[in-house]
Amino acid sequence: MRRQIAAVIALALAGVSLHATLTLPADFRTVVNDASLIMRGRVTDVRSITVPGVGVESVATFAVENVVKGQASGFVYVRVPGGIIGSRRYVTVGAPAFRVGQRAMLFLRPGATDTAFRPIGMTMGVYPINVDPATGRTLVEPPLLAGMTADAKGAVVRGDKRRTSVTIVEFESLVRLAMSSPPGAVTNRGKGGK
Repeated sequence: MRRQIAAVIALALAGVSLHATLTLPADFRTVVNDASLIMRGRVTDVRSITVPGVGVESVATFAVENVVKGQASGFVYVRVPGGIIGSRRYVTVGAPAFRVGQRAMLFLRPGATDTAFRPIGMTMGVYPINVDPATGRTLVEPPLLAGMTADAKGAVVRGDKRRTSVTIVEFESLVRLAMSSPPGAVTNRGKGGK
């Protein structure tokens, strides 16, 4: 009886396709270097579509507020895996989910088969912009930079004061700094070069 149950389960699983995605963290300078478009924008629309052979994807329309690298004006379309079709939600671990009104700094590259852009490293290419309810300031979570917000090996210390949110101007300055130095470069900031 156990062999029959095991055989039925094996047959049922044989028809199921499994997909896995592995995203390895990259140095911020590498993300900046790999991006063909780095911009700040606001989501004006999100639509989910079924892509044959791929699955469900969401297309978010971003109104361009500022471009730090590359060229864009008006609106940019950003595609990510997952979305909502009817009453079903399709989730891909590590993929950002956009909502109308959301603001973000985006690190993008064009898709291979369409005119939409895709975030570098999925969530590594999306830095949400939020308003601090206590101060009313508009802030961005800073990237991990070796020698600045992480040690030379990329390790982050819990509670490190250098990991506090920064203003949009400060964040865009960090992007420009990363653009001016090669990927993997260590920049020490502090007393005595530490």
